[in-house]
Amino acid sequence: MRIELRERIGDRPPQTVATASLLEDGTVEVVGEPTSVEFLSLFRVCAAGTDRWVSKDEDPHLWFELVPDVIKTPHRWAERSD
Repeated sequence: MRIELRERIGDRPPQTVATASLLEDGTVEVVGEPTSVEFLSLFRVCAAGTDRWVSKDEDPHLWFELVPDVIKTPHRWAERSD
């Protein structure tokens, strides 16, 4: 399982600035530009209908499922790239 954090700045084409991968041991590895890696590594999502906030370390599968729908702005988004 893999997610790419993409950004578009001005008129430049979109570029991948960080990638999160679910490793075989169940941990999540995030690589890329330092600021984007920090943003994605620390990003927590709230599962709909609950008060449960999830980090990549607490529930990697749920985190991978929710992140692309939550990180959406005109200039930054996450795409699944399995």
